[in-house]
Amino acid sequence: MIFSINQRKLMGLLLTEGPLSRKVLAEKMKLTTAAITVMTQSLIEEGLIVELGEIDSGKVGRKETLIDLSDAKYVSVGMDIRVNLINVSITDIKGRLLECQKLPTIEEAIGFLQFTLPKYQYFHEIAVLCRGYQGLEVYDQTVKKVEKLMSEVQLPYRILHNVAALAILHKFYYPNDSNFLLVKYGPGVGSAIMTNGVLLSNDRSRSSEFGHMVVDPLEAHTLEELISYSTVAEGIEDSQVVEYLVDSKATLDYIMTKMAFCIVNSHVLLGLDKIIVAGSIFVYDEVFQVLKDKIQKYSRFISSEDLVRIDEYEEKEKKIGSIVALYLHFLDY
Repeated sequence: MIFSINQRKLMGLLLTEGPLSRKVLAEKMKLTTAAITVMTQSLIEEGLIVELGEIDSGKVGRKETLIDLSDAKYVSVGMDIRVNLINVSITDIKGRLLECQKLPTIEEAIGFLQFTLPKYQYFHEIAVLCRGYQGLEVYDQTVKKVEKLMSEVQLPYRILHNVAALAILHKFYYPNDSNFLLVKYGPGVGSAIMTNGVLLSNDRSRSSEFGHMVVDPLEAHTLEELISYSTVAEGIEDSQVVEYLVDSKATLDYIMTKMAFCIVNSHVLLGLDKIIVAGSIFVYDEVFQVLKDKIQKYSRFISSEDLVRIDEYEEKEKKIGSIVALYLHFLDY
C-alpha cells in the first residue's frame, strides 16, 4: 500500500508515541479533527489502525476514542549483512519480532525471503544493511551483489550502511533525540550523525567515517588502523575479541583512550546534544564506564547524561533491519 505523507506522519506518531486520540493527532499534525477523522477511517478500513475505546477527555459529557496501530495485517522485513552471516528479521508493525533467521550467504537469505514472504503482507521496501568495516570498497562490492541478486528475484529493497541503521534504531526508540553522534566499535569503527532529526549523508548515501580520523600525527595512523579488531587482537576470532578485550585491561584502556579523544574533538566541532555508542563491547558496564571516564577527563562539556549506549543491544540487533524498514516507511519524510 502506498501512503500519503499525512498518513505516514499519523502512523509514525502512533508508532513512536503509542495510542492517541483524534484530537491529539490533529494538534500534533496541525490538521483539523475532521481531516484526521477522514484519514483514520480509511486506515481502519485497510486494517492498519484500530479504535481501542473511549477515554475521559476531562470535559463534561465529552469522551475521546484512542487510536492505535493494528499488528494484525502488515509486517516489516529487514536483512542485515554481517561479517560471517546474514540476519533476516520480520517484525509486526509495532516492531515486535516475529521471525529471525541466520543464514550463511546472501543467496540463501534471499531464498529464505522468497519462501517466507508469500505468507505475509509486507511494506513496500525490504531494508538491507551492509557493512564496510574493512574499507568502503568492501561496502561497494556488497552493495553491487545485493543489487544484482535482489533485482533478479524482483524483491523491492533499500540499502543502508549498518552504522546509519544504528542511528535510525536509536531514533526509533528515542524519537525525541534529534541531534547526536553515534559511534559503533567492532570489528572496525564507524559513525553516523543525526542533526535536526535528519541523518547526515553525502551524495553516495554513506554515513560519516569516524574511524578515518588521524590520531597518530607521527605515523599518520587512523583511529580504525589503531583499534580495529585485527590490530588489537591479532589472531583471535571476531566472536572472541570482546571477551579478550574485557579481560585485557591495558588494551581496553588504550582503545577507550583513543576513542574518547576522537569523540571529544567531534563533539567540539559538531556541538550535538548526545553521544550514542553501540557495539557488543558496550554491553559490559565496566567497559562503558571506562569510556565515560576517559571522555570526562578530556572534556568538561560532555556530561554523563549526554553519553548513552544502545541498551539491550544484542536483542535489538536481531531485528534492526525490520526496525529500519519501519522507520523508512513511516518516519523518513
